Amino acid sequence: MKQVLLIVFIQFLTVSATAQTPVNEAQARQMTEQVNKAAQAMKTLQCTFRQTKTLRILKNKMISKGRMCYSQPSQLRWEYTSPYQYIFIMNGNKVLMKNSKRTDVIDANKNKVFKQITSIMMSSVTGKCLTDHQNFKTQMSTSGTSWIACLTPVKKELKQLFSQLLITFDTKRMVAIRIEMIEKGGDNTVIELLDPIKNASVNGNEYKID
Repeated sequence: MKQVLLIVFIQFLTVSATAQTPVNEAQARQMTEQVNKAAQAMKTLQCTFRQTKTLRILKNKMISKGRMCYSQPSQLRWEYTSPYQYIFIMNGNKVLMKNSKRTDVIDANKNKVFKQITSIMMSSVTGKCLTDHQNFKTQMSTSGTSWIACLTPVKKELKQLFSQLLITFDTKRMVAIRIEMIEKGGDNTVIELLDPIKNASVNGNEYKID
């Protein structure tokens, strides 16, 4: 099941950047502080998403759609609804993975890799990963009215998953709207977070793990 979680993580974390303008250290620190402040104030987040995965060996792009909801401090539901159905839920240290054929529940605390990946997934949703210096080296830049964080993994386990993670923030709503992961072999996944809604009530059943 570790392989399944890694696949979900790869699918979940990936953003395509346009022309970018690097910023100096003071500007980067200020941008990071603003993102973290917004993350602390964000009690819930709900949105739909569109995922486009590009593989070097295939001509066609793989497109899937779904919905996501997050609640502080450690609840996340990532659900694919088209062209297939798949549900991934994190609730504290428990992880549920469910498709049409089987359901698996895992205690992330009992597996170091699981715990690390689920933690990064959660922090990527909120933007808290920008200050995760143990796992990433972060560089900030601007593109129009957006901010782009380029995260380069520093740990061996993460380097095996991807070479760069790019997160684009909407500066008006101060929320991540696009996430791209570039893999070592050149494959990449782009996820667009559509119509994000912050701090609206979320039904607790969204995070139910049987």
